[in-house]
Amino acid sequence: MLALVSPLGWALPPRAELLPGADPSDWLLIIEADGERQSSELEITPLLRQFAVGRVTMSRVTTPVQQLTRWQIPLHQSGSPANTEVVIAPLKLGNEFTPSLTLPLRLPLREAKTASLPQLPTPSPLEMQASLDHQGPLYPGQPVIYRLTLWLPTSMQNPALSELSSAHFTIRRLGSDEWIAPAQAGLPGRLTRSWLVQAKAPGLWHLDSPRLQGQLTQQGEKAQRLSARAAPLEVRVDKAPATPVATRLTLSQRLEPATTGDVSEPLIRILTLTMENGDSSQIQLAPLMAHQLPGGIQAHPDGEQQQERYRDGKLLFERQWRQTLVAEQSGEYQLPPIALPWFNTQSGRIEQASLPAITLRFQATTSRQPDQQPSQMALRESLWWVVLALALRALWRHGPRWRAFYRLQRALAQHQPDASRKALLQWASLRWQVSYYQLGQLPHAGHNRVGNAIDSLERACFARPTSGPPIEWCALALTLRADETAGIAHLIYLLGYRGARHRLPVP
Repeated sequence: MLALVSPLGWALPPRAELLPGADPSDWLLIIEADGERQSSELEITPLLRQFAVGRVTMSRVTTPVQQLTRWQIPLHQSGSPANTEVVIAPLKLGNEFTPSLTLPLRLPLREAKTASLPQLPTPSPLEMQASLDHQGPLYPGQPVIYRLTLWLPTSMQNPALSELSSAHFTIRRLGSDEWIAPAQAGLPGRLTRSWLVQAKAPGLWHLDSPRLQGQLTQQGEKAQRLSARAAPLEVRVDKAPATPVATRLTLSQRLEPATTGDVSEPLIRILTLTMENGDSSQIQLAPLMAHQLPGGIQAHPDGEQQQERYRDGKLLFERQWRQTLVAEQSGEYQLPPIALPWFNTQSGRIEQASLPAITLRFQATTSRQPDQQPSQMALRESLWWVVLALALRALWRHGPRWRAFYRLQRALAQHQPDASRKALLQWASLRWQVSYYQLGQLPHAGHNRVGNAIDSLERACFARPTSGPPIEWCALALTLRADETAGIAHLIYLLGYRGARHRLPVP
């Protein structure tokens, strides 16, 4: 009858079983108790007086109708007569005691070698347990930890665990997996994975555990495919009050650069909300900041930012709202206080986060006439620097060409045919970026006036001095100015003829 009603809520007393080992002196003591127990609840001191006790291992088994804790204790019997019964006294387990057990008489050594030992029962190859780290009422948006613990045998290959999913919860992976290797060969290792879950709405919901799949190999047997889930959890989410829900909520604000400013200059108001273990989507303070302003103050949103992190078992959230405040005229303006009611899940009461009223002072805009003169002077000075920079850039870029043009004008003013021909070819090569070796190759060599002067210069360099018309030195110098930079060419023309001490012809 007790076994039949145990799924309905009745807890059975601790059970104990003794299994023989491979050697007649070895035994395996198995103790099981309903519920989730701690390893320190079992006192094994009486066993130490009778046996050599090996490593004690503890595991938890969870099924849809039962949850129990199991201890496995290796025992080695030595120093007792073969025909003497050994009684294992009851062991204290929390507030209960395990039943006493009697070791069967050991067979003589010769018989023990030939006797067939009973077949050990095959243990469960896989154990999974799901739990929700939360006590008390649970409200929508309140974060809790869903923890899944798996005891995996070392012979399991290619284990794959799916993700936790539910349409009624917001679910995020929390941290990394925790793996504890087996204490000794043949025992399972423990894997723990956690998720942070937040209910979306009140109600009674079920959380199905992720599915584990893999292959289990045993000696001499073909690999078996396994697929298992832990027992589903029933989660009751209560209806939340109209206020935000959290374990802690604070408000703070500051003004930049200060609470006093000019009418034409805006002040920046920054409001900061800090929440612990709550749902940030339940709070919107931007409309509250804009609608509670006094007349004569214009407010404009200046953006917002937020950050969320999980640390020391708490979900911490921080959000900042910014707005600019501009006064239409000088005077004092008072920003009203802000009150935000919220529900404290630790105390179970509605509390209030508040900010006091702040007085702002806006002054009339002072005259800017004294500031305009320095600004105009600075503008003129900057323009002179720009002009100087452009002049230096032009001089650096066109300096070699202008120097060649000066040498050309100087040679023409001194009536030197060979020097004039050489300077003209050098200047033309720099001017049109083409290498010229004869005067007939120049771009304007075919023009009537320029061509006649160039032909006369060629004859003066390579023919008899008396042959042909004379060279029109001034006409050639004036004509070549059109192919050089305006202003710069005229200045170089004047410098060239003044250096040659000739009378300047009229252009």
